[in-house]
Amino acid sequence: MKKNIFQIIGLLLLLPLFSGCNDSDDVAAIFTGKTWKLTYITADGRHQMADFWDNEAERKKSMELLEKKGNYNVEFEGITDGDQIKGNIGGSVIELPLTGTWIANGKDNKFKANITDGKDGGDKLAKNFLEGLRNATSYEGDQKNLYLLYKPVGSQQTYRMAFHVISN
Repeated sequence: MKKNIFQIIGLLLLLPLFSGCNDSDDVAAIFTGKTWKLTYITADGRHQMADFWDNEAERKKSMELLEKKGNYNVEFEGITDGDQIKGNIGGSVIELPLTGTWIANGKDNKFKANITDGKDGGDKLAKNFLEGLRNATSYEGDQKNLYLLYKPVGSQQTYRMAFHVISN
């Protein structure tokens, strides 16, 4: 009887090994079915907006545009194939449309977007937003927070674009 109890306990302890472990993100749940709004762009490791502006008036104008409803929004549509998802990206920068395609991999967190239509309207934050989308190489996040990591052209510094969900 004691031997049977130990065997049962032993089997129960091995159960987690047999159930398997999935070390891949659910990329569809992270990216699709919601609208993402830019929160800030920062140098990796920091949590405040990077300083892209030549003067305070430019910065203030960009911040007002960032806060405006409908600006700096991104929506991802895609079809999952194993650990990968790819599809269309749409949204708006500063009242200007944003379109293209994208692909992400839940296993290695790689990300790539091909923005085919998107203009910055002369705004420095919009310029950096588009550059970030075009140069993003990886992502981090979950269903409520998304981070796209990129290096600006000619820079060794990694930047992080932080997004939050505004609708499901």
